Amino acid sequence: VNIYSQRQTPLKFYLHTSALQGETVKVTAGYFEKAKDGIVSTQTIGIEEIRSDPVGSYDIQMMVHALPSVITATDQNNEIIVRGGGPGENLFIMDNLEIPNPNHFGEVGTGGGPVNILNTEFVERIDFFAGGFSARYGDKQSSVMDISLREGNYSNFESELEVSMGGAGLLAEGPFADGKGSYIASIRQSFLKYIIKSAGLTAVPEYWNSQMKAVYNIDSRNKLIFNAVTGSDYVKIEDESRPDMKGAENVEHKGSQYTTGLTYKSLFSKNGYYLLSIGKTSSTWIADVYNINDGLKETYFSRDNLESDNFIKGDVVYKISPALELSAGINGKYGQYKMLEDLLPDTVYLFNYPNIEGINLNNYNDYYALIEAHPDIHDDLTPDTVGVAKENDGIKINNSGGLWKYAAYSQVKFNWHPFLFTTGLRFDKIPYNSTSVVSPRAGVSVSLTPVTKINAAIGRYYQTPNYWMLLNPNNAYPLKHSYTKQQILGIEHLFADDIKGTVEIYNKTYHQRPVYIADTTSSSLDDRLGFTDTGEGRARGLEIFLQKKYARKWYGTLSYSYSKAEGVDPRSDVVKYYPWDFDFVNGFTLVGGYKFKFRKSKWYQEFRESAIFPYISWMPFMVSDQLELSFRYHYSGGRPYTPKVYDFHHRIWYIDPHVDYNTERFDYYSRLDIMILRRFNFKRINLTTYLDLQNIFDRNNEWDRVYLDDGTYEMSYQYKQLPVGGIIIEF
Repeated sequence: VNIYSQRQTPLKFYLHTSALQGETVKVTAGYFEKAKDGIVSTQTIGIEEIRSDPVGSYDIQMMVHALPSVITATDQNNEIIVRGGGPGENLFIMDNLEIPNPNHFGEVGTGGGPVNILNTEFVERIDFFAGGFSARYGDKQSSVMDISLREGNYSNFESELEVSMGGAGLLAEGPFADGKGSYIASIRQSFLKYIIKSAGLTAVPEYWNSQMKAVYNIDSRNKLIFNAVTGSDYVKIEDESRPDMKGAENVEHKGSQYTTGLTYKSLFSKNGYYLLSIGKTSSTWIADVYNINDGLKETYFSRDNLESDNFIKGDVVYKISPALELSAGINGKYGQYKMLEDLLPDTVYLFNYPNIEGINLNNYNDYYALIEAHPDIHDDLTPDTVGVAKENDGIKINNSGGLWKYAAYSQVKFNWHPFLFTTGLRFDKIPYNSTSVVSPRAGVSVSLTPVTKINAAIGRYYQTPNYWMLLNPNNAYPLKHSYTKQQILGIEHLFADDIKGTVEIYNKTYHQRPVYIADTTSSSLDDRLGFTDTGEGRARGLEIFLQKKYARKWYGTLSYSYSKAEGVDPRSDVVKYYPWDFDFVNGFTLVGGYKFKFRKSKWYQEFRESAIFPYISWMPFMVSDQLELSFRYHYSGGRPYTPKVYDFHHRIWYIDPHVDYNTERFDYYSRLDIMILRRFNFKRINLTTYLDLQNIFDRNNEWDRVYLDDGTYEMSYQYKQLPVGGIIIEF
């Protein structure tokens, strides 16, 4: 073949067909995916499973509450509590970018909130690790939620409109750069204020959020990925006694947050790839707590806090052979924190009560017995203030700062049937508190049969204290990293292609956990605001999980957990364990669903063409192209708490510093939710409607006690029976 300058040389190859006959080869995909590097305590959740969950269809954190290792403290919050941990011990990753708290109205140092800001329609899959995760995940000591987002359409422009009781959202996706790139973007806005105000209520939560992902394929081996998610929220609450208000009846809150980053992905050979990401996260909390006197607003507490991280991270994965894979990575982060808080001084008065029926209340100790014996005594109590008992100095914090965080890891994954072995080391360094720690981790899976495996993992997991704790100017010394030691053992069995069961036991110990200095003594007068790193604790449990994947018509999960989460009493003069706040002991969740595909039925096709169909098809219980019924039932034991005592001489509630912690428990929690989801496919649009009936039995699930100024308390309850509906139109 001669090659000529400035000219093409065409070549033709003539092929002749021939038939090759051999044995039948059947290739099938499994229903259960395994997360990358996942050995134990791992679940992979697909987008259709998220959409079908009765309470998780539009909140990915709510969905994982169905797993045996996860509990939540309240219906009003989607925070994740994993195996005795706190709400701030969970790592959220979105396309290789870390998100501190992906929720509206989130609290500082936690990972939960009432409304998630991530759009479910972006999600491709979720890998959730409840423990024993590999060395590539760090700086959290309980769990990891690794969220992979799908790419936008490379061929056509598509849009989607979503309207629900919470608000309205618009999503668009399509190609750019002649098909070399794609984007997907959304924006959502709440309109609860129009519903709530019309109902005469005062607390009006308002929020909006937006999200975008753009991908540009430089060539077949290299691509750029841009992600951004942002949101803001506002609420004004007046004259409401609620547990989450912590005694404040008038609050005005503003918050905002964003996470943005750029990732470069390169397949540098047929055996390996690397990722390089840069990004920034930021969260703000602004609040005023006030009284209203004679129509005037008197602010007695104000807050203006900010946390942000600038980060760069790199990961490389190389497969030396089909059985051996190496991976490593580095991470650099600069964190900043601003804490401006101002609490005005307050006066605690000593009250002098009159004599009632010969009883001198000033010398009376059993206040509750008196109230029970004389129910109308409140009408006669008109105390006179006789003096100042104590002057609270108030709090004034004006603190800001920053710190560098460095990390590196390496790990080896070896697959030699029937053994799968993963081991790795993680190194974390923070100059601020002179931390240089190494975390060894290992996991092994042994296939006893083609359908049965024994899985085990062991490791150490360090976590940096929250910035507002670590940088607190009242600390006596820089706090060390808290950490957990974890040991997990489980068995996994595939009962059928679409049915899998797991049983796991775990032991988890906590070390160097931050606690208030004031909580380390039994003195009721100790009000020091700083922290010490002397907290210790443990969590142990048994978990059973059975899952039926959707293969033909129905699907479901059954989970049960028995656990004990305990902490060492932080008071130096008390040496004993006490139940932690999230020690629910028993938990049970049952989720199920059935899909009716009426579109395949001849009678439905005829009904769909009838004149009456357009007029009645919108009704929630009418048949549709595809109708899905799903339910979720959840039970958990009562949450422990420490009862408060009322000092009627000073008219304040307090926890007796000499009593044992968490000796009482609330009533057990029980709730059933049912969802009806319907899909229609028309020539130009697709239509999805859903109706989620929450707390079907309208049970009064206890939330918390609300302590009142007159020495009485009321019980506040979780959400009552609540219908939630919405509609999604795809263009």
